[in-house]
Amino acid sequence: MTPPEKKCDPERVAAEQAEAVPPRGRCAEDLEGELHKFRVLYDLAIAMTTEQALDDNLQRVVDQCRNLLNCDISYIALFDESRGDFYKHSSSGIRSETFRQARLPLGRGLAGLVTREGKGCIVADYGSEENLEWPVRQVAAEEGLVSGMAAPLQMQERNLGLLYVFSRCTRDFTSSDLDTLTLIANLAAVEISRRQVEERLRESDERFRFMAETTGDVIYRLRYDSMEYDYLSPGIQRLTGYSQEEIGHIGFSNLVLRIDQPHRENVAAASLVEDRRKGRTGEYRADYLIQAKEGATRWLRDHSFPWFDPSGENIGSVGILSDVSEYKRAEALVRERTADLVESEEKYRTLVENVPLVVYRMTPDGRVVFINSFVEEVFGYTPLEILSNSRVWTDAVYEEDRYRLEELRAGCVSEGAELVSEYRIVHKDGRIVHVIDHAIPLCSSAGILNSLDGTIIDITGRVKLQEQIVRSEGLKTVGEISARLAHEIRNPLVSAGGFARRLLSSMKPDDPNRSKVEIILKEVGRLESILRTILNYIQPLELEMTPSDLNAVTLGALGDLRTLFHSRNIQLDVQLERDLEPVTCDPKQMRRVVEALLANALHQMESTGALSVETSADLDGVKLMIVYPCRRLSSDDVQHFFYPFTTFQMEHQAVDLPLCKVIVNKHDGTLEACMNRPGEISIRLALPLR
Repeated sequence: MTPPEKKCDPERVAAEQAEAVPPRGRCAEDLEGELHKFRVLYDLAIAMTTEQALDDNLQRVVDQCRNLLNCDISYIALFDESRGDFYKHSSSGIRSETFRQARLPLGRGLAGLVTREGKGCIVADYGSEENLEWPVRQVAAEEGLVSGMAAPLQMQERNLGLLYVFSRCTRDFTSSDLDTLTLIANLAAVEISRRQVEERLRESDERFRFMAETTGDVIYRLRYDSMEYDYLSPGIQRLTGYSQEEIGHIGFSNLVLRIDQPHRENVAAASLVEDRRKGRTGEYRADYLIQAKEGATRWLRDHSFPWFDPSGENIGSVGILSDVSEYKRAEALVRERTADLVESEEKYRTLVENVPLVVYRMTPDGRVVFINSFVEEVFGYTPLEILSNSRVWTDAVYEEDRYRLEELRAGCVSEGAELVSEYRIVHKDGRIVHVIDHAIPLCSSAGILNSLDGTIIDITGRVKLQEQIVRSEGLKTVGEISARLAHEIRNPLVSAGGFARRLLSSMKPDDPNRSKVEIILKEVGRLESILRTILNYIQPLELEMTPSDLNAVTLGALGDLRTLFHSRNIQLDVQLERDLEPVTCDPKQMRRVVEALLANALHQMESTGALSVETSADLDGVKLMIVYPCRRLSSDDVQHFFYPFTTFQMEHQAVDLPLCKVIVNKHDGTLEACMNRPGEISIRLALPLR
């Protein structure tokens, strides 16, 4: 069912429409107000474009803002980045100097609210703000602030400050008022940002101009399409003698005599130009030798970077030219001195590495920090082995000499005196080497000991020569004594022997005194044997030297005595080194020596004993070692083993050990006897290689 239609009341409808449509005069006022507002904003924007100072423009902003919004107070608070708060820059209508000087904390009050929200804000009662700090609240109350608005001065994300307007009485600001304040704040922000950018550009331009005009270097910009400089700083005249205009007319490239680049010298200019035009040059470094206007030559260093257009194409380079003439001269001098030092070092190193002695440097705590390669000849260890482990150096010293050497080195370190010491070292292969160590302490300018620098000389040959001289002198003395003794004994011995034989021949077999005469003849025979030994010992010995095999000599002597060894049930342990190098000797005399040594061993040994015969070789020569047990010899007998007329030799007159010593000495060899352990004798025969 359709509801009944209401009757239309023309008077009521007319009244409702009259109320809905504002009076024409009121609309005109509103439009006039908006027009005035936009006119003021337009004039303000036009004023901002003038060349007036920033302070004047900001003062115009607060004045117009106060008039336009019909407020009592208007001011701009700028952000102080160094202190982190806001200060009042420009103001209009402020009465109290205290309020004008008061600073606004960041994050507090109306400023904090606007900053956090990033948009304008209306405050009906400023004094009732809860987060308003007491000093600010007090000065605001003294100034009489009641209602107000604030809008941010922002450029993108950067907070420049705030624009405030306040009324000293309660007032209802509208959103339209806030929009107007925001527009004015944006104009102020643009002006502030523009002036800051201009100021930075001006400062940058001034700095650049100052550097370009006052520095000794030349700033340039080079275009690759024409290979011409479209900018050269005024310093070019100080470097080349030519003005900017003259350089443009002559061409800088025509002044260049030579181009050097890092790790490249005398580079062709055409190749550099080609690389630049094709965009193959990035960061660029080069030194130019140029002909200056006054005729002198100078070195200029070029350091540049690519210059790109907006599309990213490399169209040139921007760089700096610097005068490096003094540097290049110093560099040449350093290069010359370095070459001299290298040559000197090479001479020193050649001398140190080739000199026939050990050169070393040692720290005060005994660590070896340098040693030449000759150490391998003396010690048997490589420099690397000693440098990596200094204990090898100290442990190589013969144990009986080690403590004495350590005391001398400690005294050298503590007293700063030079060290000269003779001691023995054990070569890596086991042989004994005699050396002389001469070290000098090296101290710093402050008197602190830094190291010991020394040399070690191998004197083994000299020591052996001294021993040989001593032996020769001993043999000479023995020979003189023996000759005199033989002369004194010969005549009475011949007389006594002759009379004893005649007396024995005249006696009957049953004569009771016959046994006594026989004893006399026996003792005379012993004396005659001793006399023959003396004569053999002192008579000249002629050697027929020829290269001989010590193994063959030894095997020959063993063959002659093999029957005796077998009869006494002696076990032989023969170990002869293969491929033994021949030694120059008299094979007959040497075989005589070996037979005498083996015969003496048979005489000294007990039956069913074991005798060892071994040959070997080293760098000094070849050696024969005979080892056998002997319980009857004392340490004193061994010490005088090769002396004539010793007690143990008198029991075996067929063996002449002193003569063996003479023969070996004639061969410049050594013959020694020692007791390895109680009851075991070791005979060592050594012959040098010639």
